[in-house]
Amino acid sequence: MSYRRNNRRNNRNHRRSNPNKRFSIGKKTSHVTTYAKDNEHPERTIRRFLKKCKKERVIERSREYDYYEKPSVKRTRAKARRKALIEKANRENQSK
Repeated sequence: MSYRRNNRRNNRNHRRSNPNKRFSIGKKTSHVTTYAKDNEHPERTIRRFLKKCKKERVIERSREYDYYEKPSVKRTRAKARRKALIEKANRENQSK
């Protein structure tokens, strides 16, 4: 009996509330959808879709998984991004 109890404890799928839901481990899925509005040109719809993808960082996330990146390089990139955001905010405040 103890074998069965331990097996249930280690089994992630045992008695889950929604049997159709899968556990997502690793990459985050991106649910970017764009629907064409009435009398909207298709190129404009594509442009809106690309803008949403850029905002969600879909391409950047896929590039992150392409190859291993050292933690020090990640920290350096994050530090540069923070610095750029601060400088941008300062420029916007000075112009007002």
